[in-house]
Amino acid sequence: MRDSRQDEFLKGLAAPFAGGEVFDDVQDTVYFVKDGEGRYVFVNETLVERCGGKSKSDLLGKTAAEVFPSPLGEDFEGQDRAILAGGPAIRSQLELHVYPDGRQGWCLTWKRPLKGVDGSVQGLSGMSRDIDGVASSPRDLESLAGVMDYVRSHLDEPLRLGDLANATGLSTYQINQRMEGLLGLSPKQYISRCRIDAACHLLENTEESLVEIAIACGFSDQSSFTRQFGRIVGMTPKVFRENQRGN
Repeated sequence: MRDSRQDEFLKGLAAPFAGGEVFDDVQDTVYFVKDGEGRYVFVNETLVERCGGKSKSDLLGKTAAEVFPSPLGEDFEGQDRAILAGGPAIRSQLELHVYPDGRQGWCLTWKRPLKGVDGSVQGLSGMSRDIDGVASSPRDLESLAGVMDYVRSHLDEPLRLGDLANATGLSTYQINQRMEGLLGLSPKQYISRCRIDAACHLLENTEESLVEIAIACGFSDQSSFTRQFGRIVGMTPKVFRENQRGN
């Protein structure tokens, strides 16, 4: 069931958007859409259950800080504010959730901005998928989350596998094993994906030069950046920027 908040929100989007109903039967995945103030306008039944609500109306119009326990809710709301302010999307971020009954569980989270016809950020959509079935202990997952956080916050550095091991206290074998088991990616592939994701965000949302973006995202030079970007994205950084801006 939709209310006036949802109808008003949909008017500002560049294209029609499916509601959370399609995810209602997916019990291991939380799905949501939020408006420009970070308030829920679409949720699925799984999210309602995880927040201890009785119906979707218990969440609509509220922020994450109002429905999740502290400090978890404040952390999620901080993510939302960063994306709504023009920050990068979140992709496959490993997070620990705490449920109303006190249980803890790990999940992978994705969040992306939703833009209006004028290109401005109007809200965000996201989902979190449980990974309880992964053959890893909570301690292993916590350690891997530390590795992934370190990568995302040090993209402008070389990020050799040995550096990750030294910074996180894990062996190179442990990092390889846990990352490939969870994401199906080697650490090198994960680092490359994070660098490309960051570059895409800067190309779309800033006026920084290709050289500046290459340095900020940890590429050795513009030539290396252009070559790797083209191999992964299928076009040059310049063409990507022009396409994203409708030029």
